[in-house]
Amino acid sequence: MSEQPTVLITGAGRGVGRATALRFARAGWRSVAGVRDLDRARDDYGEMPGLHLVHLDVADPASVASGVAEAEGLAGGALTCLVSNAGYAVMGAVEEADLAEVRAMFETNFFGAAAAIQAAVPAMREARRGSVVIVNSVGARVTHPLVSMYHASKYALLAISEALSVELRPFGVRVSSIEPGMIDTDFAAATRRTGSAARGEGPYAPLLTQVRGSFGAWRERYMVSADETAAQVFDAATADAPRFQLPVGDDAWDLVERRAAAGTDQRAWEEAQADFLGLDWR
Repeated sequence: MSEQPTVLITGAGRGVGRATALRFARAGWRSVAGVRDLDRARDDYGEMPGLHLVHLDVADPASVASGVAEAEGLAGGALTCLVSNAGYAVMGAVEEADLAEVRAMFETNFFGAAAAIQAAVPAMREARRGSVVIVNSVGARVTHPLVSMYHASKYALLAISEALSVELRPFGVRVSSIEPGMIDTDFAAATRRTGSAARGEGPYAPLLTQVRGSFGAWRERYMVSADETAAQVFDAATADAPRFQLPVGDDAWDLVERRAAAGTDQRAWEEAQADFLGLDWR
């Protein structure tokens, strides 16, 4: 490609988003990191050739519109790639999760992603080129107890990604869903716990203790780095025919295989999941 390609990454203030912005910049792209806190991001990133910071809060439609417009201004037209990455989790049993917290999470994880797509895709479609890479989760394929609301947002994100892939096919714009398992970032610390279990009370408090212990053991056993995930994002953005869904990490592949083996037998999946997580909740 003779012209310098341009990528916009949402949620680039930390973790996978930051690693992805750096990965593209080091590869010679014009890498536009969408962040909520510009001052902090300037300190964290420092000066780097090809890297640009824009204010972009996916939960604020006006911020999404202005951030995408600024990135397109740097590109001189359509983006070469949009990486939708921003997201966080809410934890709580279905019957007692704080729905206000859940709605706020959906604003970021789902509606924020949809807003970024709606802002960036029209120019890409008209240019008849480019790619949209969704940083999703293996949690778009399986659901663990007490984090079902987070999984619901990821299932929803996968649904629009599947449709988007079909809708954009005639226009030469590719769509990929990157689906990592446990990543070595501060994502867990950003998880918002709701309901009585979070206070060590109620019928699900024992389950929360087990799940938190299981997730800790999971992190120690499998965890992939943010850089490894960013490399998969970059490969999806630059491949001629990228795979639509790509699990990242041995744990993600393990869960996908267990889910497939269980098929429609819910009891078989519950047993497979209990084995994976080391849960005793029957």
